[in-house]
Amino acid sequence: MTDDLLQALLDVEVPTAGRWTATEVPDTDAIAVDVDPDVLAGLEAAAVALAARGVDPVDAGPDDLPLDRLASLVDEVRHEVLHGRGLVLLRGLPVDRLSVDEMALVFWGLGLGLGRAVSQSVMGERLGHVVNVTDVDPHARAYRNRSELAPHSDPGDLLSFLCLHPALTGGISRFVSSLTVFDEIRADRPDLLAHLANGFRYHRFGEQGPDEEAITPHRIPVFSLRDGLVSGRYVPEYVQIAADEDPSIELSDAEVEALELLHATTNRADLVLDFTMAPGEMVLANNFTVLHARTAFTDSPEHRRHLLRLWLAAEPPRPVVPETRQYPDEPGIPPQPGRTPSFASRYDLP
Repeated sequence: MTDDLLQALLDVEVPTAGRWTATEVPDTDAIAVDVDPDVLAGLEAAAVALAARGVDPVDAGPDDLPLDRLASLVDEVRHEVLHGRGLVLLRGLPVDRLSVDEMALVFWGLGLGLGRAVSQSVMGERLGHVVNVTDVDPHARAYRNRSELAPHSDPGDLLSFLCLHPALTGGISRFVSSLTVFDEIRADRPDLLAHLANGFRYHRFGEQGPDEEAITPHRIPVFSLRDGLVSGRYVPEYVQIAADEDPSIELSDAEVEALELLHATTNRADLVLDFTMAPGEMVLANNFTVLHARTAFTDSPEHRRHLLRLWLAAEPPRPVVPETRQYPDEPGIPPQPGRTPSFASRYDLP
């Protein structure tokens, strides 16, 4: 990276609203919006009717799932996620009285009001199911296994989860402002910030296209700047596996130190919000200003932990540098019929 770009990062003013800590957000009440059942009634009735006809949620449009009285709430949520704290929790969605198919339609309808759903893997699913499938695919990508996930971002502008069933134990969600992390590192170790802004090559975990390289030919910056906005982007596993699998990629001592500081800062107790999503709770986060994580979990004998997931393209999109893209056609992962999101590294091969 150039000296001018580094200086711009050192000088830029980060919006206060997006730079929160555990003091400003000590618990979910600080980010929660309780959904009035009467306000939800129109969308709920439409979802029930569509489910009865066997309509796939991804085939439903805004006219099929009208927001009606929910429209103003959705507008407020979108503004908060795009221009405020970057994190909102909707509470009170009716998982106790609706089927999974009906709830999927409610979730999809809310998503239509928040952005455009994009593909979450080579399977092309725009409405994802976060369920542990390692009993049939031991190398399933992170959202399809039960292991711990370090703070990271996803290749969509916005991320949303809806909890249908929590785990028996574990599965605690963690959120942290990447803008706060940026500010902390900038203040304490500007020398290491330079390495994070320079970025790292990412492994694509087998989801690259037929004419694309398994590892990005370019470096993806952890922190970048465009049009006066700082954006964060980081998936630690992709950086680690890229360096492990390609002998030409050597992380310098300073880069390793920068990554260790990043990991420590994103997990600082005074910066993070930890909570277990309850049934009927829907979280929405800005992937460029908030990192998310999850502890390992154990499913109950009766049912598996089950979240619905959306990756959304914001309209208009956040201005970001093109180097943040892990896949050429982001946001999202381009579909490739017949393939599944599975990759075995040397860490998990028998």
